[in-house]
Amino acid sequence: MATNSVVVFANYQNIPRFLLDMAARGDLIRKLFRSFSENDREEFYAAAMELIQEERNKNHLLLAKELEKSLQLTVPKKLVSSNNFPWQIYPEVPKTKDTGLPLITVKQYDFNWDDVVLTEKNSQVLETVVLENKKQDILSAYNLRPRSNLLFCGPPGCGKTLTAQVIASVLSLPLIYVNLSAVFSSYLGETAVNLKLIFDYIEQGQWVVLFDEFDALGKDRNAANEHGEIKRVVNSLLQLIDSVNSTSIFIAATNHSSMLDTALWRRFDEVFLFEKPDQKLRTSLLLKNLGSIRHKLDLEDFASRLEGATGADIERICQNAIKSVILQGEQVLKSGDLEAAIQHYQERMQAIAISQQNQDLLIEKKND
Repeated sequence: MATNSVVVFANYQNIPRFLLDMAARGDLIRKLFRSFSENDREEFYAAAMELIQEERNKNHLLLAKELEKSLQLTVPKKLVSSNNFPWQIYPEVPKTKDTGLPLITVKQYDFNWDDVVLTEKNSQVLETVVLENKKQDILSAYNLRPRSNLLFCGPPGCGKTLTAQVIASVLSLPLIYVNLSAVFSSYLGETAVNLKLIFDYIEQGQWVVLFDEFDALGKDRNAANEHGEIKRVVNSLLQLIDSVNSTSIFIAATNHSSMLDTALWRRFDEVFLFEKPDQKLRTSLLLKNLGSIRHKLDLEDFASRLEGATGADIERICQNAIKSVILQGEQVLKSGDLEAAIQHYQERMQAIAISQQNQDLLIEKKND
């Protein structure tokens, strides 16, 4: 018996590598067919992802991407977009150890470049970045990688999140939102553990990953009022960014770029500034947001009166004007409708300004 075992082992050692690979692939294919016939979606997904990862390891990036897209299309898009689907197409999302809250949210969108108004410079660079990521296999043949780490800076309401959604849409990729409220933990070291869980999940597929309010994670470690835990979080974040092995696109968005640690800036391939729209962009935003209703208005004139307004402000103004027309039983937007919506916006902004002034006064009194 012992002699036979030695012979079998010797023969096994002499089996060509490609035959062993074929045997392993045969087991994987059998697992795929068995899980499909038994309607075991989780097992089917796991086997399919294993096959995709195998192709990616062989540098068959185009095939891996096509297989991944085919796998994602097996679920009705509407169900995925509503975020109510019971995680049968993606691996189960990571959760916090202490609260059990999901660390990320995965969604899909159906947007295109026409759905967002950008400066000409940002539009050109972003479309090039998307093209590079669509042609990863070609760049890889020349030992090149696409730009995939992007930083979006600028005030709120200027299109950072919407742009991330558009990028995910045009690349036909799911968008991962990082839930910062769940990431931060009161337990020492748990925040870094949560970040590691997120990055481990990202490596299981190809995504567009959005870290909104990134300054909360990437605060300057040298700031006088920062404690040791924040320093550990930033150190962990830097290590994870450097070690990640993924074909995903990472987008960090912040309203306070001056608060970011200097070491983080070097990790981004591109930095985009989303400023409040100028006269030309404000006109484009009015045109886009009023496209669903008939009108004969000089939008350039109205745009000139909205200096300082964000894209979100202009969208709200247009929606209020359209709702007013609909509720009046009319079909055409008139000048007075838009005038009233702008007046309401200005009153709203004045109320916010007074509230902020009062809050500043209270802070000054406490400091005194």
